[in-house]
Formats: sequence, structure tokens, C-alpha cells
Amino acid sequence: MKELKMKDLSLKDEPTVHAEDQISTFPQRRKGKYTRPQQSPVAVDALIVPAETQTIEEALKSQEISYMPMKTPVSILQELLSRRGITPTYELVQIEGAIHEPTFRYRVSYNDKDAMGAGRSKKEAKHAAAKALIDKLTGQASLGAEQIEIALESSLGPGSFDDKAMGNPIGWLQEMCMSRRWPPPTYETEMEVGLPHERQFTIACTVLKYREVGQGKSKKIAKRIAAHKMWTRLQDNPPDAAQLNQVIDEEATEEINQKLNRYVDLKDAHIPSLTNQHSFKVAQFHKSLKATFGKALSKLQATASLSSADINCIQLLQDIATEHQFDVTYVEVEEKTYSDSFQCLVQLSTLPVAVCQGSGKTRNDAKIASARNALEYLKIMTKK
Repeated sequence: MKELKMKDLSLKDEPTVHAEDQISTFPQRRKGKYTRPQQSPVAVDALIVPAETQTIEEALKSQEISYMPMKTPVSILQELLSRRGITPTYELVQIEGAIHEPTFRYRVSYNDKDAMGAGRSKKEAKHAAAKALIDKLTGQASLGAEQIEIALESSLGPGSFDDKAMGNPIGWLQEMCMSRRWPPPTYETEMEVGLPHERQFTIACTVLKYREVGQGKSKKIAKRIAAHKMWTRLQDNPPDAAQLNQVIDEEATEEINQKLNRYVDLKDAHIPSLTNQHSFKVAQFHKSLKATFGKALSKLQATASLSSADINCIQLLQDIATEHQFDVTYVEVEEKTYSDSFQCLVQLSTLPVAVCQGSGKTRNDAKIASARNALEYLKIMTKK
């Protein structure tokens, strides 16, 4: 009985445990029942904050995250977002720099948050992007590269084959073609699929008769992959001299045929020759122009050069047409010239009809050129 009384007395004399002195704020079990610690309701609400109800920014700040050797930025971000059912997305957006020193750029994003990071390898760029996003969320200044490298070196093993620097395959392929005197490689976008934020591009690379296809989340990545495949193929299985000569001959023949096909219709067309009757009509027209010499035609003969920017060839030709009562009609030719210039024809409704052609970088330039050529024609034929 004395021992029992002493125990009761010791319980009564035990000091009260306050909320701020407790390590845990969870209810404690006593004699089979849960009882709350003796603390005010305000103190309990202030201390008990479930992680799920905190914003990601608050959770980051409350954990006082630092880039320690055993905790990389990627693992910190992954752990934090996975608790909320979110998976961060890493996207390779660019590969730049010299062949022996490439720089990879990654974007990490979730919901409407994103950040960019760069590094000498894909893994380093991913961690730099994760670090940048964490710094962005916590409002901290970016830490030095040494702290990141300590974390990377201690937590990451040697880079896998997939993460080795690809280099500059586009440049390698270009140099290969130049050194072997082959036609330069050509690239063509074949397909674009997917949502605007998840596009997938397909680009084909062609060298001689060889063709390789690359796919990626950007045109630049797809182009690099296609070039790398082509470069690897030509390195591993270079064409022999006989195959190469055959391919070059086929390409040369195809190019010649394309040029010939442009003029095959003109070659087969039946163009009537100029008869004596036609010659007489042309001569009569020019004689009548000389006989009825007007102000506009006199201005044309007095003009030293029709190439001057001060001369409005279209207006001057129209003035001569009005003065000598013939119509001027311009016809735009849909097909461009072999040098990729626009074409225009101008028709003078004289007897017989005269047609002059002009070409230029724009449709208007082609129209002006055709009017200038028509004026040159009239100037020569009406010269006294």
C-alpha cells in the first residue's frame, strides 16, 4: 500500500508537459484510451500541418532543403511531387556548342511551373534544371556549380551510353560529304504529330541515294538524330567506287532530264513562221507610228536610259498606247523562271500583236520589267 501511495504521489508531483516542450503533437495512449496533451487548441492547430495541405513552395521552405552529397536536386523534386501525385517532366530542348564540348539544355516542368538547366552531360543538365526549379519555388539564389557537382559525383555513377555526348553529327556529316566531294546532305520534315506541348517531329536525311529518319521532341533534335544515323551508316558501310559512280551518274542524268522536260512542250509546239504578208503588216505599223509622232513617243525617244528609277515605265507605256490608240494587257505567268524569278508578259494590241516578257524578284518587278522591254522595243522600231 505504501509503495502504491508513493507512486500516486510521484504522478501528482510530475510537472505538466506543455505543447511547445513536446516532441510529438499526436495523441498519446493512457490506460487504453487516447487523450490529448494539455495544450491550447490554437497551439495544436499551429503545430499540426499535414504535408498534403501545404503548397509545394511551403513544403520546400519548411524542409530547409540544401544540396547535400546524398540528396540530388532531381531526387528532392521527385520525392516532393510524388507525394502529391505529380510527376515532373524533363525535356531535352537543345544541344549546342563545339563538337568536343557539347552543352545540353533541359526543361523540367509540372502543371504551370517550369525551369531550364544546362550541363556538359544530360544528367548534369537535368539536375541543373531541377535545381533551378527548386530555387524558383523557394525564392533562393542559385548555388554554385561546385555544390551541384558534389551531389552529382556522389550520387550518380558513370554516365550510361545513352547519356554520352552525341557531339555534332550535322557538322560531321557535312564535313564527310565535302571531303569526299559528294552532294551536301538534304533534310526534309516528313511529319509533325502530337499535342502542341508534346510535339513529335520526323525528319529525313538524304545523302546520295541513302536515306535515314530521325524523330524527336523538336526539329533540331530530330535533325541531329537523322544526321547521326546517316553518319554512322556511311562510316560503317561506305559505298565503294563502283556504287558511288553509279549513284552520281544517275543523279546527273536525272537533273539533265528535269531541265529537258521544262522545254519539251516548247520543242514539240508548232509555231508558224513569219510570212511576207506578216512582214508587210509589221512594217506598216511601224511606219504609221513614225508618221503620227506624239508627245509620249517623243518623250520615249528623248529618254537616255529606261533603267532610271525616275522613269515610270508602266505609265509611259500606257501614255503611248492612249496616244496611238492600242491596248496594253499584262499577263502574269504562274511558273517561275529557272532562276526562281517571277514572270510577266505584256501584250500590245497592235497589228500584228506584239508581246514582251519581263522577270523580277517580285510580281510587280516582273511587270515593270515587261513594260520596260516593251518601251525598248517601241524605241528601237520608231527611231528616225
